[in-house]
Amino acid sequence: MQVETKEWYDNKAIFEMLQDFKEDVQELRREMAETRAIIRNYNGLREKVEDTAGKVNMLMWLMPVAIAGMGLIFTILNYLRR
Repeated sequence: MQVETKEWYDNKAIFEMLQDFKEDVQELRREMAETRAIIRNYNGLREKVEDTAGKVNMLMWLMPVAIAGMGLIFTILNYLRR
């Protein structure tokens, strides 16, 4: 017949386990703070990229309009000069 053995810890062992747990939680908090900082920086970078993309899109739209407008102006000037 086998007797089930239960592990019992003395106060010192429990205290050491709690101290290890406390250190693990503190390390986790530090890592979480670093992660929040990284996410905050990423969000700021993403906003800058979106702003830049909007400006580039505006230029991509304005360039053909400006070229067509200049062509129209030169055509009118050329016609008036004759």
